[in-house]
Amino acid sequence: MSLQTQTITMLVMFGSGFLLGAILDTYQALRIRLRLRGWIVSLIDLLYWFGSAGLVFLLLMWSNWGQLRFYIFIAILAGLFCYYRWLSRIFQRLIRGLIDGIEILLGWIWLLIRQLILKPLKLIYQLITKLILSILKIVMFPIGWIFKTVHRLILPYLQRIHQVVNKWGKKK
Repeated sequence: MSLQTQTITMLVMFGSGFLLGAILDTYQALRIRLRLRGWIVSLIDLLYWFGSAGLVFLLLMWSNWGQLRFYIFIAILAGLFCYYRWLSRIFQRLIRGLIDGIEILLGWIWLLIRQLILKPLKLIYQLITKLILSILKIVMFPIGWIFKTVHRLILPYLQRIHQVVNKWGKKK
């Protein structure tokens, strides 16, 4: 392996250490914010380590066709160390601010959806139901009047039939 390839590999692996630290800080900030607990944390930890191994392997394949040497591990650890030494606190504040900003933005979007879409739909629904009920009252009034009139006209005959049936029932 040439000196140029080794230098590129060292720089890429140093950068991957930085990247792994940044991804881990992002995951930890999200885990705290989302209040993840139990087996889900173990699952995501496992996914992080598989993803990290895959990322390092892909970068290693790109930089030196996958030749694994001891200095590669040192470069990754040096990148992680430098990241946690100099950038971790700044990046964590940046991530927390970004998460807070996204939460505020989502809150505003939800407020807009509620005010501009859901409340008007609810109002339209209420208006339509009131309109339908009013129309039904208007339509049912004449029908109800007709039924009451027919009932009033037929009631004496129904009472007479009822009396006759009762007399037949008493005779037996």
